[in-house]
Amino acid sequence: MQGKMNARVVSLVAVCAAGSVLVGCDGAKKEVSLLKEENAQLTMQLDETRTALDGEMQERRRLEQELSNMKKPVEAEPAPQVAQATETAPPTETVSMPDLGPDVTVEQRDGALVLTIASDVLFDSGEATLKASAKKTLDKVISEINKKFPEKQLRIAGFTDQDPIKSSGYKTNYHLGFDRAYNVSKYLETKGVSKDRLERLSFGPEQLKKSKKDSRRVEIAIVGAES
Repeated sequence: MQGKMNARVVSLVAVCAAGSVLVGCDGAKKEVSLLKEENAQLTMQLDETRTALDGEMQERRRLEQELSNMKKPVEAEPAPQVAQATETAPPTETVSMPDLGPDVTVEQRDGALVLTIASDVLFDSGEATLKASAKKTLDKVISEINKKFPEKQLRIAGFTDQDPIKSSGYKTNYHLGFDRAYNVSKYLETKGVSKDRLERLSFGPEQLKKSKKDSRRVEIAIVGAES
């Protein structure tokens, strides 16, 4: 009699243990299902963000083309000659920039003073995080900008070569160029440049130079400045 009772107890324990395992499995499956659903939602949000960025880049190129067309010279009737002397406009005040080192070039272009910095000095290949050594170069540039152009608008543009991106997580060279321009602009903010003065652009591989090295660059255009 005692043996039969022990056998029933053992059977009951086994059934309870099996039920606990099943409940545990069901809980794990539900957790995995929730994680998969959350991952799908995050992936969808990332795709939407990238699609929006593509649309903004296409719209920017369209606006730039319209602006370029508007700047084309239009033939106008010759102005009538006036039989009186006209005042000579005062000369434009010029501002010179000191030598900022071999990694920075300065030129006047389209009404802006453009400072070009080689991307290889600022970033590792395929990356947009500023190198620690890059900050020394940027500090010299920002110091002169704050000193001589404290209120001018700054247009930060990222440029790349045309090689497809393979090793990093960037979808296109345009995305890489934009993140590089963005990170440079954020560093400028830490040095006292107001974010209201900053504009970020990416031209990706649109404006290539003679070499891939020269094509990879970040330009800081001081809008309305005279060199």
